Amino acid sequence: MFRQVHEPGRLGLSDFTEMDSLGVTVAGVALDHRLYHFRPACSGFEHAHVILGGESYVALAEGLQNAIWALGGAPREHRSDSLSAAFRNLDADARKDLTTRYDALCAHYGMQPTRNNRGVAHENGAIESPHGHLKSAVRDALLLRGSHDFDNLGSYRRFIDEIVGRINARNGKRIELERALLQPLPVQRTCDYEETRVDLRSPA
Repeated sequence: MFRQVHEPGRLGLSDFTEMDSLGVTVAGVALDHRLYHFRPACSGFEHAHVILGGESYVALAEGLQNAIWALGGAPREHRSDSLSAAFRNLDADARKDLTTRYDALCAHYGMQPTRNNRGVAHENGAIESPHGHLKSAVRDALLLRGSHDFDNLGSYRRFIDEIVGRINARNGKRIELERALLQPLPVQRTCDYEETRVDLRSPA
């Protein structure tokens, strides 16, 4: 095993991590959710976004764009194996369309899209290990808070934002160094939604 040396501004990674095991509830009802998690391999900047339901292209596109706009620039390469979950139960044409949209998303920000090699888990180590650290930070914050229940989804989202904000504050100097080497952002975001065709017919 050789120590990996990450070049600032080169690689950003995305993945999802389940959060059901933490027992978070909203108004007394268990919250079925996961976090979209983004992290550059070098600086330790993190972005986490609460996702309801399963992994999808829309969740990845929204989370990734939120992350790089919060970071203030785009890495030259984006790596994710998250599309594999979105591919489930899709036919060949739908998979091709999904891949095309993902490639277009990365191209909008000047990022080269890459994916992990199948069965080589350590290639995603720069995001997999921080998953555990982030969940531990959330678990500790819930214990200090004294309750796993939140009045509404918005208050839970703010709770996650505060935890991530504290992590980024600790890595502030490294983040600023990496920001100087990121690609500039485009004028505006690109789409992060699904388009669906619906036939409208007059009632008989």
